[in-house]
Amino acid sequence: MHSRIKIKRRGSRYPIKGKFEASELPSFQARKKETVRLSGQVHNISDGGFCLHAARAPRESSLLQGLLELADVPTRIPTLVQVRWVNRLANEMSYRIGLRYVI
Repeated sequence: MHSRIKIKRRGSRYPIKGKFEASELPSFQARKKETVRLSGQVHNISDGGFCLHAARAPRESSLLQGLLELADVPTRIPTLVQVRWVNRLANEMSYRIGLRYVI
């Protein structure tokens, strides 16, 4: 019998409106030179990362470099994140993506 261990988040998540536009950084194993672009709406944010809704799914564990634009913040923030998880939304052609800041 398998038991699932639920990992608690360290910090609270806060609903926020914003956008994130990024490019996937190539891995050392990557052979193709095509740049993978991702754009989506920020759903919530925390000290460790944020949740994004997007029309396409990046590869899990990939690194994304882009600009984070939050409502009521007058500048775009250069951001490097790692894709932690990807869930397809039921009855929709979009994905919910968990991104963790890389420092």
